[in-house]
Amino acid sequence: MTSLISLFRAELVKWRKSWLLLSIVLAPVCQWGFLLIILWYSEALVNRFRPGFEFWIELNYLAWNLVFLPALAALIPELSWNLEQESKTWNHLLVQPAPRRHHFLVKLSSHLALVCLAQILLLVLLVPGGMLLGSHIGRTMGPVPWRTLFQFSGFSLLASIVLIVFHTWLSKRAPGFGLSLAVALGGTWISAHFAGTTAWMQMIPWGMTSQMIAFFDRWNRHIPWEYVPGSILLAILLSVLGTLDFSRNDLSKRG
Repeated sequence: MTSLISLFRAELVKWRKSWLLLSIVLAPVCQWGFLLIILWYSEALVNRFRPGFEFWIELNYLAWNLVFLPALAALIPELSWNLEQESKTWNHLLVQPAPRRHHFLVKLSSHLALVCLAQILLLVLLVPGGMLLGSHIGRTMGPVPWRTLFQFSGFSLLASIVLIVFHTWLSKRAPGFGLSLAVALGGTWISAHFAGTTAWMQMIPWGMTSQMIAFFDRWNRHIPWEYVPGSILLAILLSVLGTLDFSRNDLSKRG
């Protein structure tokens, strides 16, 4: 446990020396700003989906789960693993007096923490964003739907775990920004076509995030919390695979 904590503290120092912190800020801010501009000049659309605050939250989490979250979950591990290669410290880290598996677990924990911070930032931005729209559009925005906001946020947080675990392993085994983004967006696109059709969707990394399509209808909303156990189980299995795979290699493919 002591070695894990020490390694994680060292990992936190690296956050300031890369694009990691900037990426977790830019992803939610860019999405928030883009959708805010669209709805600012689409008052008729907001009035059609009353209350507007609910529509604002739904639209943001639809875009987040289907585009920005998969892309961010692919980008963060690539930036993180690539940092070791550029600094030429990887082989030095591997000879430290700590189990080899701890390096992978610390990287995974770091990636989970970073993506969670991005999602917390999105959650925080949605409230003033909706209020800003309300000041422009009027009463059709309605009050802040706190329950909907926290339900969608909680679902997205749980759905992101398996994505991050999968890409942490994939970026180690097959490095490359192009490959990671192609897998992330391609997997999301395929999964979205089968959203809500079978319970087996929870056993693929993008199964939960693609469910945002299935419950976007607010009048027939069913947030599929029953997908959570299968998704968490898959995340655990991928974590074990990543740990064993990392431990049995003498050198990192990026080293």
